[in-house]
Amino acid sequence: MLYRSSRRADCLQDDIVVLGVHDGHGAGVALVRNGRVVAAVSEERIRNIKNYSGAPTNAIREAYRISGIDPSSTSAVAIVGLVRTTAPLAEEDSPRVKLFRSVSRFVHSRWFARFYVRFLHRFRKMKEVLATLESLGIADVEVAFVEHHMAHAATAYFQRPWDDDTLVLTLDGAGDGVSSTVNVGAGNTITRVDWSTYYDSISNNMYSEITGLLGLKRWEHEYKLMGMAPYGRAEYCIEEMRRICAIDKRHPLRFKNTFGPYGKSSQRKLRGLFAGTRFDNLAAACQKRFEELVVRWAKNAIRETGISRIATAGGSFLNVKTNSILRDLPEVEDSFFHPACDDMGTPIGAAIMTYVEISTRDGKRPERHALEHLYLGRAFSDEEFLSAFSAFSDRLRFEEAEDIHERIAALVADGRIVARFAGREEFGPRALGNRSIIADPRDMAVVRKLNFAIKQRDFWMPFAPSILESNMEDYFHNPRPARYMIEAFPTTERGKNIPAALHPYDMTGRPQSVTPQSNPEWHAIIHMFAEHTGVPVVLNTSFNLHGYPIVGSPKIALQTFLRSDLDNLVIDRFVVSRT
Repeated sequence: MLYRSSRRADCLQDDIVVLGVHDGHGAGVALVRNGRVVAAVSEERIRNIKNYSGAPTNAIREAYRISGIDPSSTSAVAIVGLVRTTAPLAEEDSPRVKLFRSVSRFVHSRWFARFYVRFLHRFRKMKEVLATLESLGIADVEVAFVEHHMAHAATAYFQRPWDDDTLVLTLDGAGDGVSSTVNVGAGNTITRVDWSTYYDSISNNMYSEITGLLGLKRWEHEYKLMGMAPYGRAEYCIEEMRRICAIDKRHPLRFKNTFGPYGKSSQRKLRGLFAGTRFDNLAAACQKRFEELVVRWAKNAIRETGISRIATAGGSFLNVKTNSILRDLPEVEDSFFHPACDDMGTPIGAAIMTYVEISTRDGKRPERHALEHLYLGRAFSDEEFLSAFSAFSDRLRFEEAEDIHERIAALVADGRIVARFAGREEFGPRALGNRSIIADPRDMAVVRKLNFAIKQRDFWMPFAPSILESNMEDYFHNPRPARYMIEAFPTTERGKNIPAALHPYDMTGRPQSVTPQSNPEWHAIIHMFAEHTGVPVVLNTSFNLHGYPIVGSPKIALQTFLRSDLDNLVIDRFVVSRT
């Protein structure tokens, strides 16, 4: 961690408040008070630009407004990354990308990765972030720069659900010259055991490059490849796929690029390697090889460290199928896959890590708070709702319902597709009931309507079930609390009765298990749907159109409703329909 020369945090202050800021791909902020996350906001939701990259100026202000914390109480600001990044090397013609690609042909070494973060961070531009801090009166507060993968590791480790020593694994495309790390977490420290360079990234060199080869958008549409994989047969091209990446034979905790620099040249080589291969078989082989590599890497890490409880972060752990394999390994005693594991979640780790360091430095015992929920974003007042409604009064009808939960349940039980916008928004990539589209999971007819007329996305992409946690074992084999749609489970015979909410080829599901404590209103809706139908499950997908982030305001919610074929929209306690 590198500190900018600035005012030292006041060690006499009772509360330690740290603002975490990520200004790269998926920009956002988190506000941490005494180790607990009190607010987390993604800039994309405010600007309505998916995966927004840049200074999260609006999110910074919103975090203080949501939490009620006066900016003057801020002890430190934790900036994610030593080098300013957007999507991993996404700008094909930028000088930085040309440097990386030319140098990587000859100097794809760990030395160059260290040089990258220790030298180039000096030229990082922070003008917009610092201007926002100045406008809030905290321009002279202490600033920490937290290395990208250390922020990932801290996100998972400090919010894990147990107290024992932990094997912390991070894996993504690349950040600060690093693509994967193996760490040991003990007490208040995270010690890096080994790591792979950006050049040896299995996520970039294989998964993202195959995503691009299929005509999809790299560093954004990898989830589409994962969704397509079950439809293909990996055996038709798995041997070719194994030529791209491997585990380093001399260093079993590192990945190894065995194909060469990725980018335009690798796309040409890949077209030659997989000429004539069906797209679904290519997706299946890519997913299978990814699973092989990650599982072997994790087993090697468990054997090397002797630690069998694992916590993970990094965007590659959004791969729910791989997570499920890791969870079920006999070598794994317990596992925690942080649900905000992509770059969007890094400000949480950066802020908590900085809080721990300040506490330790100032002679205080750091508090640790396991992840409780992700309802950390904005909520809206009646005045804001009514103001938004007034602009659409000529096209929409607004009805206040006495029992809104029963009304939603009845609409969905009657076959209607309903969007819900209520309470605090969820942080991270998943909608968890407050910014969700809801449908009957038994009815396969809703899948086509959702994909083509509402979500406007590819036909093969699956949806997810939100289920009462007390009924998990009725629908899934070997279940456990799974509140964030971050791991998949095989279904029981009864579970096959909710086909619209499952992965259609293998009939597995990535559930959100819901309790009265985790989200009482969402739990009430599912419970009432069960009273109508006998099924304690609803189909849940994020409330957005394809290519846009999850809706971030009442105005965007109303616009999205008008641009789709949703049957109804519920905003707080108001049922919205077309005139």
